[in-house]
Amino acid sequence: MSGKILPVILCGGTGTRLWPVSREGMAKQLLPIVGDETLLQMTLRRATGPEFAEPMVIGSHPVRFTIRDQVEAVAPKARVVIEPARRDTMAAVLLAATIAAADDPDTILAVMPSDHLIREADGFRDAIRTAATAVATAGIAVIGVTPTEPSTAYGYIKPGAAAGSAFKVVRFVEKPDEERAHRLIFEGCLWNAGMFCFRAGWLIEALGALEPEAVRAVGAAVAAMKPDLGMWVPGPEFAGVKAISFDHAFMEKTEEAVVVPATFRWSDVGDWNAVWAASERDADDNAIRGDAMAMGARGNLIHSENRLVCALGVENLAIIETADAIMVAPRDKAQEVKALVGALKGQGRAEAVEHIRNHRPWGWYQTMDLGERFRVKRIVVKPGARLSLQKHHHRAEHWVVVRGTAEVTLGERVSVLHENQSVYIPIGEVHRLANPGRIPVEIIEVQTGTYLEEDDIERIEDEFGRA
Repeated sequence: MSGKILPVILCGGTGTRLWPVSREGMAKQLLPIVGDETLLQMTLRRATGPEFAEPMVIGSHPVRFTIRDQVEAVAPKARVVIEPARRDTMAAVLLAATIAAADDPDTILAVMPSDHLIREADGFRDAIRTAATAVATAGIAVIGVTPTEPSTAYGYIKPGAAAGSAFKVVRFVEKPDEERAHRLIFEGCLWNAGMFCFRAGWLIEALGALEPEAVRAVGAAVAAMKPDLGMWVPGPEFAGVKAISFDHAFMEKTEEAVVVPATFRWSDVGDWNAVWAASERDADDNAIRGDAMAMGARGNLIHSENRLVCALGVENLAIIETADAIMVAPRDKAQEVKALVGALKGQGRAEAVEHIRNHRPWGWYQTMDLGERFRVKRIVVKPGARLSLQKHHHRAEHWVVVRGTAEVTLGERVSVLHENQSVYIPIGEVHRLANPGRIPVEIIEVQTGTYLEEDDIERIEDEFGRA
């Protein structure tokens, strides 16, 4: 093997199993679930070293600015590629291979999810190096993890004859029931961790024999790829690619797959029970994050984001508190959270999919209070960022600066406001908020009027290209 391994981090998932913390508008990989950094940032950090090239992150359009900001914080030289439409993992893997092959078809890619937890970074790098060596000329290597329990949440891999430091893949097994999971572990099967290594040119050729239209469409999309605000966006042809997983489209059909057994501990942090298992716990086996207390309680996961949460005399619960929703469930029911979210969607509940905190390219805002003819927001603008030049037809706004320095455009006048200063924006007045300082600026906005929804914005000028 020559040259560096290109880490490709897939960041397009929409998590619901960690609701109410993770929602479609902000999936688990973009949140600090088990540490101070997000799962995406933790993935980026372990995919570094002398054997690795600068990473490529494949993300989804709705959260592109959040992805860009998180990547820049830990891997400023990484290439962020934004899918113009969600088309599942076959399209994402093929996209990465096609981009890499345009530079060098012999580039070896290490494709990995952004939402998994691996604490032994050295063991991870060893497995990737072994896998990359195994596919230096042809084939694809998948990382297999030794099972710690008969999980029904993961797929399994049956290894066969040795092939150097790897093993031929006999077959892939879909998520089994518990009885079959026991049997698979007895037979020596490994968990499928969803991490692959392959040579870019080989993958395009091999996948082209199975999905020629996908290869053609992704090739055209890459040829039309353009830079956009620090990211890269493929052409519209990408949206025409079949939506299918890489496992179903390719891994279950190829005869050139090998598996590399991993020595590191691994979790896909796929539900609240997995979060509990991956977290530090007290003497009573409680995993506590945030402002919480457990008394006479055992085996609980308590996650608090805003309020004091107390658990008294309860056992084996997941207690999850956010600003707009609280979920309490037995930990062994964690796999059923997805069905709960589906039921909330069926009732039209916005909490099922939307976070109370809405991220924007310039920062974020959060509704603090809402009533008839008024809404109160907390708005935070990043240093050097500014909102669009805009006006509203149905509401007036009052801004009070509580932290930092705000530059306010009001009609033809531009002024600077400091902490404890305020401004009034009448209905129909052209205005803009910007942060000229070096720390985030935070304001409290009080809206009053007959209509207070976000679509009452007429943008006159916007550096992010929004209508």
